[in-house]
Amino acid sequence: MKVRYAAGIAAALLAASLAEVSCGKREGTSPLFVLEELEAASAVKDSLDRVERLEIFIRNNRSHIYRSVADERVFETMTERLGDAPGAMRFLRGRLSLENDPAARGALQLLKFRYLFGADRAAALAFADSLTETERSPRLFMMMGYYCMDPEADPARATALFLRAAALARGVHERSQAYAMAGATLEERGDIEQAKRYLAMAAGNPEADRALGAILWDEGKREEALDLFVSCVARMPGTRAGVKLDSLYALVRPDARDLEERIMAVRVGDEGPMPEAAFVDLEGKRHDLSRFRGTKLVIYALSPT
Repeated sequence: MKVRYAAGIAAALLAASLAEVSCGKREGTSPLFVLEELEAASAVKDSLDRVERLEIFIRNNRSHIYRSVADERVFETMTERLGDAPGAMRFLRGRLSLENDPAARGALQLLKFRYLFGADRAAALAFADSLTETERSPRLFMMMGYYCMDPEADPARATALFLRAAALARGVHERSQAYAMAGATLEERGDIEQAKRYLAMAAGNPEADRALGAILWDEGKREEALDLFVSCVARMPGTRAGVKLDSLYALVRPDARDLEERIMAVRVGDEGPMPEAAFVDLEGKRHDLSRFRGTKLVIYALSPT
């Protein structure tokens, strides 16, 4: 029973894509005002004027999380609407010379990689290699790896990029995501033993559990596979029909009536303390999770884009 899961793993990146970009404190500045300023600049119809307005926004908001959104819109306006790729590259070089935050730098480098990937794939792959020792953004390497997963691109390089992301990851969830993607790529290439190794290192990641469960099921290790499918469904309920959990559970354990209890046991399980990390609230203020130790905390995450 083989399950295609690479797209699901990559999609999960979107939920955390902005969490990595740091943000300075903006006391007294309404986040809605900043967003309105960004959208007003982006809505300018004349492309040259739009670029100018967005660059003013970037200068006025050098430490704000939205600066990466403005960077992307400047780059896309210059390359797609103005056809000025050299100018867009000069813009990126200028921004990189002023940007020290690893995540924001990664977002800038990703713009160049994506453009090169569409225009000159060999140049894009060489560019990806050149970033390995200089950049420190896990998301950059995961996203470049996602592009390279295409069999017509370079799956071997994709695996290396995912492993680089894992090495740079600061938290267990980020690291398991990278290992899950490495395992997905290896499985697609037919390197099952290596795929199993990295998928096992991503234990608890629902897509990794689903993928490793499918491999073990094909190998006849059905009890182990079933445990992984339960883990997957507990953490990602929408997969229950896709993995055919109810049918498989009845096949392996025809007399059991404890499936719901097993799912809930995993879903509400205690995974230990939250990782050392920080987030930015709607007021642009940074909060360290360590300050909330010992208290119950609910975090709602959203994307300003």
